[in-house]
Amino acid sequence: MLSILFLDASSSYLRLGSASTTRSFNSLFRCIRDEGYLLKIPSTAEGLENFPTPRSWTWIALDLKEGFNSLEDICGLVGEEVGRKFDAFLKLNVDIEDLIREPKVFHRLSFDAKYVVPIMLANWISQHQKSMGKAFPLIDEMTNEKHEFLVMTCVSMKKRDLVAFLKELFTYKPMYRDILSEIALEVRNEISPH
Repeated sequence: MLSILFLDASSSYLRLGSASTTRSFNSLFRCIRDEGYLLKIPSTAEGLENFPTPRSWTWIALDLKEGFNSLEDICGLVGEEVGRKFDAFLKLNVDIEDLIREPKVFHRLSFDAKYVVPIMLANWISQHQKSMGKAFPLIDEMTNEKHEFLVMTCVSMKKRDLVAFLKELFTYKPMYRDILSEIALEVRNEISPH
């Protein structure tokens, strides 16, 4: 029920925006939900700072529709911590669908945007299990730049999605099994006593 409230309000906003805005906002919503930011009650009852609730996210969607997108507006609805993260995401203007269609664009993204892409891609793959292969050229580009991006994509997935993803990825290019195995061995060697 909580998700439906936000999605209903945001979908009315999104119908008025571009298809790119719709996809970005929906990716962000999945990240918000997966990170526990849909409802984040403060640890102490003291203080009067706002915190994210389904109602505050609905208000953000409606405010964005009307053009109210300043950091002050956002933080006033969902609090400072979550508001700043949300604002940063909006400013990155990354469209995962565009990147999947044109993977080489990944190399032109800003430093911050490159570190958001693996999380967005993990969410996209989870939502597109039957067509996840479309994302593999993007994974190639990301991994060619830094293996870290592949690792970030993997750790951003739920276990059931990760297993299906890795099976497909290893079939696509067996070298990915070697890359991830090598990283796992390096980490094990670093944390294991000699």
